[in-house]
Amino acid sequence: MGQWKPAAAIFGRILDEVPGHVDAAAGMAIASANASSMPTLNRNDPCPCGSGRRFKNCHGPLGASVRPNTTPDSADVQQLKQALALHQQGDSTGAEALYRSVLAVQPKHALAQHFLGVIHYQRQELAAALPLLEKSVSASPDEPEFRNNLGLALAAADRESDAIAAFRSALALRPDHAVAWNNLGLALQSINDVRGAVDAFRRAIDLKPDFAHAHWNLSLALLLDGQFAQGWREYDWRLVLAELGCGRHVYPGQAWDGTAPAGKTLLLYAEQGLGDALQFARYATLLARAGARPLIHCVDALKPLLATVPGVTKALGSDEPLPDYDAHFPLLSLPRIFATTPETIPSQTSYITLSEPHRAAARARIDSMEGSFNVGLAWAGSKAHSNDRNRSCPLVALAPLLVLPDIAWYSLQHGEASKDLDAFADAEHVVPLPESASLVDTAALIAELDLVISVDTSIAHLAGALGRRCWLLLPFAPDWRWMLDRDDTPWYPAMRLFRQSRLHDWSSVVARVAANLRALPAMK
Repeated sequence: MGQWKPAAAIFGRILDEVPGHVDAAAGMAIASANASSMPTLNRNDPCPCGSGRRFKNCHGPLGASVRPNTTPDSADVQQLKQALALHQQGDSTGAEALYRSVLAVQPKHALAQHFLGVIHYQRQELAAALPLLEKSVSASPDEPEFRNNLGLALAAADRESDAIAAFRSALALRPDHAVAWNNLGLALQSINDVRGAVDAFRRAIDLKPDFAHAHWNLSLALLLDGQFAQGWREYDWRLVLAELGCGRHVYPGQAWDGTAPAGKTLLLYAEQGLGDALQFARYATLLARAGARPLIHCVDALKPLLATVPGVTKALGSDEPLPDYDAHFPLLSLPRIFATTPETIPSQTSYITLSEPHRAAARARIDSMEGSFNVGLAWAGSKAHSNDRNRSCPLVALAPLLVLPDIAWYSLQHGEASKDLDAFADAEHVVPLPESASLVDTAALIAELDLVISVDTSIAHLAGALGRRCWLLLPFAPDWRWMLDRDDTPWYPAMRLFRQSRLHDWSSVVARVAANLRALPAMK
C-alpha cells in the first residue's frame, strides 16, 4: 500500500477527519484550512476549528492575515460560515452554491476561492481546483494552510516538484506544521527521496508524537529503505488508524502478546488487500513450527487458497462462525514478531497448492489453444486503490508485447478492467478470463502458464505464492515491499522486477520486457 493515498487517507496527508466525510483526505483540506483561515468572528465566539476554545485564544490571530475586509455580521461572512458548516457535514453541493454566491459579489474573495478549490479537489476535478487554490495563495501569501492544501492538489495532479515546493513554502511560514511535514514526506517519497521522506515524517512525529498517520508513513519509508527493525515497529501504528485497524475491534477475547505460541490456537486475521494476505500467510507456517495452531480469518475468495498453506489448521471465510481460540492477532504484524530482516524473509519457493482437478481443467484450456509459449497478463489493479493511477498500466501501453510472435496471451484480469480487451484491436487475440472465474480458477491457470506479467496487484502475489515465474511491472516510486535498486525480491524467488526509470514512464518498462521476452530460450 504506501505512496499517495489522496482518496483513502491511509498514507497520511491528513491529521483530522471531518465528521460526515468518507474522504478523510478531503476532510483534512477543510479542517486544516478553515482552522487557520476562518472568516471574521466575534473574539469570544467558539473557534470554528472545533477546539472548544474561544476564537481569540485559538485561531483568531492567525486568521487575521486572510480575513475578508468586512464586519462580523456581513452577508458574505455569514454565507461563508454556512458554507463551511455544510462543507464539513459533507454537503459539498450546498457549500459550493454558497461559495459561488460570495464570489459572484466578490470575485477575488480568497477564502471562497480556496474552499471552492477544495471542493473541486475532493471531487478529483483538478483542472478546476488548481487555479482557484493558486489564486487564493496569491491573494493570501502568508497563509500556510492555503499553501499546504495547494500542495495536496499539485500532488494529486502528479506535479511532484511543485507539490514539494508548496509544502516547503508552507513550512517556511509555519515550521511547526506537523501535517505539512507529513505531506512533504509523502511528496519526497513519490520521487524516491526516501531518506528525505524519513526525515520529514520524523519531524512531524517530533511535533506531534501521537500523529498516527505520520508513524504509518514512516514505517513504509523505512521498510522501503530496508530498515526493517524500526519499520516493523512503526508498521503497527496502522492498527490505531480507523481505516486500517478496524479488524482488531471485531474479534472477542484477548490479543496475542507475541510470546510463547506453543500450544495456543491463534486466530490470525487478514488485513488490507488480497495481495497482503497472500504475501503474509507464509508466517502461519512459522507459527505452526513454533507449536501453535494457526487459524486464518479472511475473505471468502482466499479461503480455499490459504487453507493449503503449510501449518494452517483451518481457514475461515468472512461470515463463518469463529471456533474457540486462545488469542487473535493481525496477520501483517507477524514479521515484527519474527524479527524479519531482508535476509531472513521466509521465502519458500511456493506455499499455496491447488487440487489436481483444478489444474487439469486449466491445463486442458491451455492445450486447446495450442500456444508455443503461454503468458498471463494483468495490467490493472482495483480502481478503489488510491495509487491506482500509478501502479496500473494502460493496456494500450502493452501493445509492443502483444504483437510479439509465438506467444499465446491469457488475460488474468478480473473486474471492470477486463473490458479493456474489447476496445483495443491489438488485444483481440488475448484469451479473456471467464467472468465466472474464481480466484482458485485464476490460480490454477497461473500454475499452468509459462510466465505471468503483472502490475503490482494481487495477481503478482498469487503467482509468487504459487512459485510461478512472474515479471512484475513497477512504477517509479514502488510500494514498500519491493524496496529500491534491485530487480529481484526476497519475498518471491521466482519473481523479477521491471521498474520505471522515470516517473509515469511505462514505455521503457515495456521495451525492456519485450527485449527479455525475445531473449528467452523458449522464444528462439
